[in-house]
Amino acid sequence: MNIRDESLSEWKQAFANVYRQSQYDENFCELLAKRERASEAAAAKHLQPWLHILEDSIQWLANLAAILDRLNTDGALNNAERAIWAMVGASCSHAMAVRRLVISGLDTPARAEARTLDEHLSACIAFLHDRELAEQFHQCQTKDDAAQFWYKNLNTKALRKHLNAVERTVSLEPIVSADMRAWRSNEIDWFSQAIHPSYLGAALSTITLTAEDPDMHGPAFLGLASACSERTLDFACKSIWYFACFGFMMLFNEHNSHPPVIPVDKEDEMHQMAVVGRYVIQRLNRKYWSYEIYPSTEAQTDV
Repeated sequence: MNIRDESLSEWKQAFANVYRQSQYDENFCELLAKRERASEAAAAKHLQPWLHILEDSIQWLANLAAILDRLNTDGALNNAERAIWAMVGASCSHAMAVRRLVISGLDTPARAEARTLDEHLSACIAFLHDRELAEQFHQCQTKDDAAQFWYKNLNTKALRKHLNAVERTVSLEPIVSADMRAWRSNEIDWFSQAIHPSYLGAALSTITLTAEDPDMHGPAFLGLASACSERTLDFACKSIWYFACFGFMMLFNEHNSHPPVIPVDKEDEMHQMAVVGRYVIQRLNRKYWSYEIYPSTEAQTDV
């Protein structure tokens, strides 16, 4: 007997024991698949350009992860560089999760993943800037060690200090740096609501503004393409853009007397993709930086 047959038997028997007709839908998984297909189609149609920019960004991140994985397989990375290898790969995985959840119509879980994506990319930038910090991270082999390391070095305030230091090393204009900090701080505070239980976060997981018509609400607990996902995608894209601005330079160039993690090879196709892809991602994000599919959508949400 397979698990589907076994489960069906259990449900039927449980209802029979209370003398009631079974209300169990043995085709429920087909309903889920149908809803997911409908959500994916709606997202592809209504959540552009941000969905496509995220997909391009994932391709770029995956290419970087593959380059680093090749170096790691060849034994060319030290412990600090292995920490960077792990964080780039993990970031790509979290970006994939954001995409999968958004097109499945699960925006609040996607926001939690987007927050985690940003944290991983920011930590990776910090490790590229401070290789001793990266080596300490690599040495955290237990759950308690990792928790203590995060609390001391990777909490929101600590990460902000690391990013500010990186921005100063590239002589970023103070006004630009201040604007970026203000934007990131606001978005991080907002997206943190998806991680810890809150009424608003729970309510928006239950009903949402539909991607097809942002003036309409719909049940979201089984997935529904959401107009609110515009902000989720926007944040994920800009987090990767920020890494492309600063992390890329430290990966492929000498930094703080450390040699490049990835010595550039102009004839290597993956390296070509990394360099050209960074240019394209920066261009797309700058072009659509202030673009809004649904102006003021979340301000109109009443739950």
